[in-house]
This record gives sequence, C-alpha cells and structure tokens, in this order.
Amino acid sequence: MALGTGAYSGLATADIWTLLVGQTPSFTTETDSLQILAALGTGIMQMPAWIVVGALGFSIAHVCRKRRSRRRIFRTAHERR
Repeated sequence: MALGTGAYSGLATADIWTLLVGQTPSFTTETDSLQILAALGTGIMQMPAWIVVGALGFSIAHVCRKRRSRRRIFRTAHERR
C-alpha cells in the first residue's frame, strides 16, 4: 500500500493491525470505567503507523540494550566498623 503509485496517504495503525491480525480492532465498552481506555485505544489506532511502530521500537531497544555491569559492594552487618 505505502509503496504503490499515486498520492502518498499514510497508513494508520489500525490498517497495520488489520493486515497483521486479520480483523479490525474494536474498542466498544459497556461500562463507564473503561471508556477512557477505549478512547485511548481508538486514538492510538488513528495515529500514523510510523509513530506507533517507531515508539515501540525505540522503547524495546532502550529496555533490551546491553548494559555495562555495575560493580556493587554489599556490606553485611558484621563487616561494618
């Protein structure tokens, strides 16, 4: 879709979700407590896909990065002077 000829029309996150999962996401709730989550999910699905995928990729790369080992010195109660 994105590489086709013609005018550029960005893909929404819901379009990518539909291509990967096979069904459109639905955020219908019957309770008042979940309406905020439904509104948030609807808003995220309407965002351009590159923003959502990029943010997820950056977050995963940050959380799963290789870190230097910290040298920690644990002192027990009997070693204190």
